[in-house]
Amino acid sequence: MENGDTSDAARLWALLSELMEQTNQHRQFSAQLHSQASDIKTQAIHTQTGFVLRRFNLDKTKEEYDNELERMNVSIAAENVALQNDNKQLNALIREYESTLETLMDQFRNRAHEIQEHELSLIRHYESQLLEREDEALNEALAASSSTSNTLTQISQLLRQTLRAMQGEDYEEQPVGDEYAEFLADTTAPGAESPEWDAVARADWALERECELARLEDENRMLRRLLGEQVEEAHDAELFPPGALDTAMGPVREGERGMAGEDGRMSAMPTLRASRPPGPHMLGGPKGTVGPFGSYKRMRAGLSANMGM
Repeated sequence: MENGDTSDAARLWALLSELMEQTNQHRQFSAQLHSQASDIKTQAIHTQTGFVLRRFNLDKTKEEYDNELERMNVSIAAENVALQNDNKQLNALIREYESTLETLMDQFRNRAHEIQEHELSLIRHYESQLLEREDEALNEALAASSSTSNTLTQISQLLRQTLRAMQGEDYEEQPVGDEYAEFLADTTAPGAESPEWDAVARADWALERECELARLEDENRMLRRLLGEQVEEAHDAELFPPGALDTAMGPVREGERGMAGEDGRMSAMPTLRASRPPGPHMLGGPKGTVGPFGSYKRMRAGLSANMGM
């Protein structure tokens, strides 16, 4: 046990000795660095103040010192002159560079402005052309729509004439809207017909209006059928036997095949509302005085005569 303790103590003492030696070496090295730093600071101070010769050349005589100082001044003056020349040349180069750069930038700006103006002119030109094309397309579409509407109006008028001819009624233009209002105003003026005939005329006008609305609804349904839409066909078989309109309208042309039925004939149009119950309807008045559309024959003759006047 004693030998082990002795060996540990010897090892510890050796380590302490090594640490002390390293500490001494570090202290010496730090002192050297401190002295070098002090020397460097002193040299820097003397360099800034310009008393280098006075500080480090005390062993020379005054003549040698003056000669050395004059030589140093001459070299410094020559160096200053050279630096001034370099500065002048650099300033000239800088001015030339600035002028060249300004010229290039002016040309670049002009070119960029020309390109931008050209692009804007192209954009305006193509936009104007696009607007013109769009206006032309809208006008063509409007013309086509108007033509289609006029064609459908003519077709509906022809179908109206055909249906009235099939029902035994002579076709004539009926006064509607403002024309009939003016007619009623004329008939109710002082010196016109009696109030009884005025009431009858108003009742006749209301009845004709209802009949006209029903007829227009039926025509609308028929036009939808001609265009291929699905509509109710409740009274087609009762009102129009097979082949009734084929005899009146004839076969369908090749261009109208898309609006015809499967047998190549124009489909029949229902003339009564689908909501009406089957059976005869009395619209009023004694037998022989009411027309096919519920109008009074004698009153219609009187109204036609008044409208002709």
